[in-house]
Amino acid sequence: MRRVLLLLIIFSSCFLTGFTQQPASPLEASFVQYQAMKTSTSYPLDWIPLGPMVNSARADVVQVDPTHPGTMYVGFGSGSLWKTVNHGISWNPIFEEQSSFGIGDVELAPSNPSIIYLGTGENLKKPRNFTLPGTGMYCSADAGKTWQHIGLEDSWAIAEIAIHPKDPNIVLVAVLGHLWSKNPNRGLFRTLNGGKSWQKVLYKDEMTGANDIVISPTNPLVMYTTLWEVYPGITGKNSGVHRSADGGKTWTPCTKGLPSGPKVGRIGLAVSQTNPAKAYALVDNLNNARDEAAELYKTTDGGITWSKTHAGPFKIFPGIGWYFTDVYVNPKNDEEVFCLGVRLAHSTDGGKTFTFIGGKVSRMNPSLAQGLHLDQSELWINPQNPQHIAVGNDGGFYLSYDKGLSWMHYNNIPTGEFYDITIDQKSETIYGGTQDDATVYGPAKEINPRFPDPWKYLWIDPWDGGDGCVSQVDPTDDAIVYYSMQHGAAVRLDRRADTTRSIQPELPKGSKDTLTFNYITPYFISPHQGQTLYHGGNFIFKSKDRGDTWKVISPNLAKSAIPAKKSFSTGALVESKLTKGLLYAGTDRGAFWTSKSDGASWEEHSQGLANNYIRSICPSRFAPSRVYLAMTGINYDDLHGYLYVSEDDGASWESIAVGLPDEPINVVLEDPTLPNVLYVGTLRGVYVSFDRGKSWSFLGKNIPAAAVADLEIHEASMDLIVATHGRGLYKLNLRPLQAWAAGKLAPDQDHFFEIPTAKRPWYNSAGGEPDYRTVEKTPISFWLGTAKSVTLSLRDAANKTLWNKTIAGQKGLNQFRWDLVFKQQESDYPYFVHYEEFLQAGMYQMVLSDGKNELKRPLVVENGVSPYRVER
Repeated sequence: MRRVLLLLIIFSSCFLTGFTQQPASPLEASFVQYQAMKTSTSYPLDWIPLGPMVNSARADVVQVDPTHPGTMYVGFGSGSLWKTVNHGISWNPIFEEQSSFGIGDVELAPSNPSIIYLGTGENLKKPRNFTLPGTGMYCSADAGKTWQHIGLEDSWAIAEIAIHPKDPNIVLVAVLGHLWSKNPNRGLFRTLNGGKSWQKVLYKDEMTGANDIVISPTNPLVMYTTLWEVYPGITGKNSGVHRSADGGKTWTPCTKGLPSGPKVGRIGLAVSQTNPAKAYALVDNLNNARDEAAELYKTTDGGITWSKTHAGPFKIFPGIGWYFTDVYVNPKNDEEVFCLGVRLAHSTDGGKTFTFIGGKVSRMNPSLAQGLHLDQSELWINPQNPQHIAVGNDGGFYLSYDKGLSWMHYNNIPTGEFYDITIDQKSETIYGGTQDDATVYGPAKEINPRFPDPWKYLWIDPWDGGDGCVSQVDPTDDAIVYYSMQHGAAVRLDRRADTTRSIQPELPKGSKDTLTFNYITPYFISPHQGQTLYHGGNFIFKSKDRGDTWKVISPNLAKSAIPAKKSFSTGALVESKLTKGLLYAGTDRGAFWTSKSDGASWEEHSQGLANNYIRSICPSRFAPSRVYLAMTGINYDDLHGYLYVSEDDGASWESIAVGLPDEPINVVLEDPTLPNVLYVGTLRGVYVSFDRGKSWSFLGKNIPAAAVADLEIHEASMDLIVATHGRGLYKLNLRPLQAWAAGKLAPDQDHFFEIPTAKRPWYNSAGGEPDYRTVEKTPISFWLGTAKSVTLSLRDAANKTLWNKTIAGQKGLNQFRWDLVFKQQESDYPYFVHYEEFLQAGMYQMVLSDGKNELKRPLVVENGVSPYRVER
C-alpha cells in the first residue's frame, strides 16, 4: 500500500494541466524559433567541445541526494543543471533543450529525492549582459531524466524554492521577477498540487520580489520568507522578513528588532531543524557603512521579535551584499550557523562570533588555484551527517567530509562563463576571459574529461579567481600578451621575462572630466600597427607604445545628442582592417560614433538604432564603408534581437535581424574569404547567412543552447571558435561551408569535400600502446542532393577495403568524424592491450557511395606527436 501511495504522489507531482497561466516569456517564443531552425538546418557540421575545465565556473546551486551521497547536482547560473551518480568522477547535463539555461534554484523533495523542482532565471542582479532570465518552474519525477514545465512563466528570476517535508506537492517559490523593470508577477507563490495551479500568497508591488523561503521541518505550518525591493536599485523600504503560522495562507511582517527603511537590501533565512520558533536572518543593511552591511539576526519566538547576534561589525559584504545573504543552520545543532558572503563564515555560538572556513583544497584537475574560491552562492549540509557539506561559489562546486577542513574541487565540468576570446593566429592558442575565474589559454583540441585538462591560467588573482575580460596577442611577438580585468584594468604581460605592467589609461592631470569604463571594457591592437593600442571608456584613448603612454582622442562619447541614448561608457570599439584610422565606437545605450581621422574628429550616427548595449561592431573586409553591429537589451529586460548593417559608415542603418530567433544577439562576424557570409552568436546558438543577412540558418549540431559571447576565426585552419557564457568553448571547421558558399556546387547534386590531413595517436615507445590523449577525430564532410543512405569506405594502395561505415545521410551538409580505428577485437589474454587498431600512417582513398555512384577523396594519415616531446 505504501508503494502505491508513493507512486500516486510522484504521479500527481509535476502534473501539467490546470496551472494558472502567466504571460509567456519572450524566451519561450524565441525558443520555438530556435528549435525549428536547429532541426531544419542544412548545415549540421559538428561543433567540437574544447573545454576548459580547470577554472570551472560560478555554481549557484548545489544539492546532494542524502540517501545516495554519490548522486550530486550542480546548477551553474548560465550553464544549466549537471548531475553525477559516481561521486563526481563524471558529470552530465540534465536540463538540456529547455527554453532557459539560466538556473535560479533547484530543490530535491525531502520525502522523495527523485522529485526535483527547478526554478529558471538567474537571481543575481548583475548588469554584465549575461544574467540569463528564465521561463518559470519545472519539475522532474525521475531524478532529472525528464522535465515538465509547470508555470510561473513570467517570473524571469526565481530566487528560492521550498518543498514541504512530507508532501512533495506543496511547494513555495520566491520569485524576484524582472530585475531591470517593473512587473506584477513577482512575490511569493504556492502550489498545493505539484504545479497544477499557483497562488500568489505574498505580494507588495511591481518593484518588490521575494528572495527567500524556508519551511520548518518539524512543523511545516511555520514558514519564513523575505521580500526584496529589487527594482530600481538594490535596497528599498519594502525589503523585510515575513512569517506564517498557517502553511503560507497568510503572512505577517516581522518588524520588531530588524532593520528597516530605504537602505535595507537582500535578506536570507534559515530555520532550526528542531525548533520552528527559532530562525536566523542575514541582512544586507546599507544603513551601515558598505563594508559593515552584513548583519545576522535571530528569533526564538517565531519571528515576533529579533535581535542582532553579534556586537561588532561582520565584514563579509564589501558593498556587494546583493550577491549573497544566504544563511544555513546545522540540522543537529541550531546554534551552529553558516553565513555566505565573499567568504564562508562559521559560528558555533549562535552568531555571536565567527571564523572563516578555508581548508585545504584538492582538485580533480591540477590548477594554480590554491584555496577555497570567494563569493559563496549556496551551501548544502547533510541532514544525517553535518560534517558532510557542499558549497557552490564563483569558482565552482566543492565537497567536504570534515566540515571544511579539506575540500575536493570538482573542476572537471566544462561550464566556463566566457566574456571574450582572442586567438594567436600563429599557434591557434585561444585566450579567454571568464566571469571571476580569470583568463585562461589553451589549445583548440577536443576535450577529453578522462585526462587532465591541458588549459592553463594566463593570470589568477590572490583569491584564486578574478574577472578576466578582454585578451590580445601581439601579432609580431606572441610572448607579449594583453589581458584585462573589470572596468578597463588592462595589463601587458611579457611571458618571456615573466613581468607585467598595468596600462590602464587615465585622463590628463587637471582634467575636470570623469572617466568611466563598462565592466567589460573594449580595447584592441591596431590591425595596421602592432604596437598601437586603442582603449575605450566614455573617452577613447590611443597608445603608440604598447600602452606605456596614452592620448585622449575623443570627446565624451557617453553624451549622445539623443537623450534616450545618454550612456555610461562604450561597449564596443574597433578599427577597420581596410582603412587605417577608421574607428567605430558603440555605447551601452545604443549611441554609435564614427571617426574617419584616427580620432581627430567624431560623428554620431545613432538614428535608427535601438537604445540598447552595443556589444559587437564588425567592419567589412570587402567594402570600406560597410559595418555590421549587434546589440543586446538583456541589461534592460529587453529580450528581442537587434542586428544592423550600414553601407555608409553608420550614417544610415538597416535591420538584418529578420529570420533569426527574436532573442538577444551578442556578436556578429564576417567571413574572412566570402563577402556575403556572416556569422552571429545569439542567446542560444550560432547562425549563418549566405546573403549578407537577408536570410539565416542555424549552424552546426551538438552544441548546447548556451549564450554565445564571442566568435573568432583562426584563418590558417578556418576553425570558427565560439565562446559561450556558461558552457565553455567549441569549434567548427568552416572549409566545407566555405566551399559550398562559394556558389560553384549544384545543390541537387552530391559532393565530397576535401578531407584534412589526419593524425593517428602517438604510440608509447616503451609499451607500444596508443596514448588516448592524442586521439584526434578526422572530419569527413559531404553534401547530398537528397536524403539517402550512403557508405564511406577506406581503401589502401592495393584498392583493398580496410573499413566502411554506413550513414543515414540527410539532404544538405553531412559530416562524420572518424577516430581512425579500423579494427576492434576482444581477448581473454590477461596482458592483452591492443583492443583497438588505428590506421597506420600513409596514403589512402576514401570512397563515398550511394550504391550507384562513387565519389573519391585522398586521405593522408600522419603519425601523432608525443605529448612529452621537448622542443629544442
